[in-house]
Amino acid sequence: MAKKRKKEKVEKEEYEFRPPEFDEKEFLKKEIKDTRTALLTIAYAGLFGVISGAISIFNENLVGIAFIVGIAGIFSLRYVYPLIKVDTSAFQKKHWVGNIGSFFFTFLAVWVLLLNMPLSDHADPTVDEVIVWVDNGSNVTGIEYMYVEAQGVYAWIPMDVNYTLDTMVRASYKLNITAKIADNGKLSSVTIAIGSQDSPPHAMTYEGEHRYGYLMNASAAGSTGLMFYVTALDKAGNEVLFFPARSIPIVP
Repeated sequence: MAKKRKKEKVEKEEYEFRPPEFDEKEFLKKEIKDTRTALLTIAYAGLFGVISGAISIFNENLVGIAFIVGIAGIFSLRYVYPLIKVDTSAFQKKHWVGNIGSFFFTFLAVWVLLLNMPLSDHADPTVDEVIVWVDNGSNVTGIEYMYVEAQGVYAWIPMDVNYTLDTMVRASYKLNITAKIADNGKLSSVTIAIGSQDSPPHAMTYEGEHRYGYLMNASAAGSTGLMFYVTALDKAGNEVLFFPARSIPIVP
């Protein structure tokens, strides 16, 4: 019995693992095939990205349709691959997942790229940091339009605590209505209407660092106080209208 166990032990020690022979030619063929499939998938996804981008640029309300176009492109891969000589007979689940992922992210990147500057502009201009400068003939003080967290509303706040809003502006004073107006492209026009939105618009003057201003006499605001409407239009046709929630009182 001892001899038999000794014999089995010798046989186990003589076992030697031999890895299968590496077929370099088949390996290279597989790598070339996979690379070709990936490049064709990326090119096909780019085509759908361009189509969706064109749809979105033509009408920004069709963004949902543009996205559906991209999803349709994913489902079409199964039928397109044979047409472009891609053999899918050996495809496993991981191959389909990888190619679908490459298609989706390439499509999304091209689509988003076409929707942003400098290729297209879909963003409205912004109007903020609104300040009305009050010149009483001896000094200039400002009234800033800002959010008051304690009240939860936007309001006119004198920048100098020694002044109160109700008595700060007199009809004989001069005013400069200013605002920071910016856009991701180029602005076409910046205008302001005093009193009501239907009043004749006046061009605002560029003062540097994205700020625009409009000089006027306080008496031109009328007895109901200073209310104004700023309209900013960019080269792409995007427009924004700004007006404060309340007027600034004018003392006769």
